[in-house]
Amino acid sequence: MADNNCILCGKCMEVCPLLRATGREELSPRAKADLAALLRSEPGLLNQKSAAQLAGLCLGCGRCKEKCPQGVDVPAMVASLRAAHPGFAGWLWKTWLKRARELWSGTGMAARLMPDTFQPEKLAPMLKALTLLKSGDRPGRFARVDEFSHTHRGKTALLFSGCTARFVRPDWQNTALALMHGLGMDVANRRKDRFRCCGIGLAGAGFAKDAAEMRTHNLETWRKAGKPMIVTLCASCHAGLADHARHAQNEEEAAHWLDSITPLSELLRGTRFVVSEDAPLRIGYHRPCHVDKNDCDHMFLAGLLEERLHVPNGRDCCGFGGIMRLRAPDTADPVNALCWQGLGNPDLVLTGCSACAAQLGATAPAGTLTGHWLEIIADIPQ
Repeated sequence: MADNNCILCGKCMEVCPLLRATGREELSPRAKADLAALLRSEPGLLNQKSAAQLAGLCLGCGRCKEKCPQGVDVPAMVASLRAAHPGFAGWLWKTWLKRARELWSGTGMAARLMPDTFQPEKLAPMLKALTLLKSGDRPGRFARVDEFSHTHRGKTALLFSGCTARFVRPDWQNTALALMHGLGMDVANRRKDRFRCCGIGLAGAGFAKDAAEMRTHNLETWRKAGKPMIVTLCASCHAGLADHARHAQNEEEAAHWLDSITPLSELLRGTRFVVSEDAPLRIGYHRPCHVDKNDCDHMFLAGLLEERLHVPNGRDCCGFGGIMRLRAPDTADPVNALCWQGLGNPDLVLTGCSACAAQLGATAPAGTLTGHWLEIIADIPQ
């Protein structure tokens, strides 16, 4: 379990979306860090049920870790608790992620055919989210490429599509491939994507061994391809891949790996687009928790949509929360409500994270469309 060097400065409490939404200080990062440290010295302090409940009360957004001057990693502490007390929710989450190919691609049909009484209560919202992501209303493709940048012409790259694009929204993957082709790039895995899950959801849920298997496979896939650029289209996947660097063969390879991971939106700098006149007038942008300070998706959309784009102050979490969506969905719901309050009343909300896209799509107010920014890009002739 991670060390607790907390100096009680309270900076983590300023940024925790769960504390902000609920006002419950016992849910704050500081409280969880103190209790996790106490449980490490006195493992029998809580019974199995209470420890499992505590393990469920963290969104895993990482903002507290980012803000902490002492480097206290509360999400890692909670992940250790989750590893010790997985329970049924843990098994269900692990199965949901590791068998994404079989479960996610058929989720829409499964959710429609499966009786409500048969669905595990806490799985139903996730089924609904993926069903809407797969077959719900979609924004129009109102941004057309006018002229591609030549900056990356001739470069070899691998596309890391992520599980959602591969198994639920292949149109995201196809649009990304078309954009890379238009940029003149050689996509080495265009026909066969050998990457596995980025592992961020497994690691946060306490399944370190399973996340390590994914990580080892992904690093080896990159090495066998000659260590080219890796293009990402999901902010959470990007963060999960960045964590792979800690397990590279040496510091030089770690630095090369980090330099190789590139958001697709960053590659589109210099590419000219034309936005049609019938595009929505008020478009919101949701900034994912796992995006770094240089939010390439936001910069791309701000240049593309100009005055149409509305970005809330701060960084409101969508309330998905990984495994917390299974363990304590009712506690996470107020976080989602604050997110929509901050977004105001847009016609369309775009994001660059697949989990955020699913959560926002499942909770959007009537009349508001949601989607990944790739969904507004018009078809590109091949």
